[in-house]
Order: sequence, then structure tokens, then C-alpha cells
Amino acid sequence: MARKKMYDKNYLKAISYCMDNGIKIYPVPKSRKEYYLEVNDNGKIIRSPETYGLKQWSDKIVELYTFYYYKHNPTDK
Repeated sequence: MARKKMYDKNYLKAISYCMDNGIKIYPVPKSRKEYYLEVNDNGKIIRSPETYGLKQWSDKIVELYTFYYYKHNPTDK
């Protein structure tokens, strides 16, 4: 049986907040098995220096949305 990934308690709120405020995070393929992640923060695009595999990039996206949420809402921790 697969183990469920435990996310921060506010991860859904974080994703919603970021989408509503122009912060989008998405994978960009480097190859069939490797992906960069890009953060589009209201037109300012930042690409990750490292790549992620098929199973890692979705967890990293949730982690980044949570990071940006707390960066803009530090009292909600």
C-alpha cells in the first residue's frame, strides 16, 4: 500500500492564495524524465537550478506554493 504524503495543513489555502495573487508554479520538461520548475510571480519568471523526476516535481510544487503563501502571510503559521 502506498504511503500518503503529509503536506502542511494550509497547503490548499496556499495554492488558492497564490493563484488569486498571480503566482503560478509549473513543471517545464528538460527530458522525458526530468523537469525544471518555474515560478511565474506576476510576470517575473524564476526557473529552478535543479531538475526533478516524475514523482518529485508535484510535491516540490506544493512545497513552493506553501513557501510563497507564508512569505506573504507570516502570521498564519
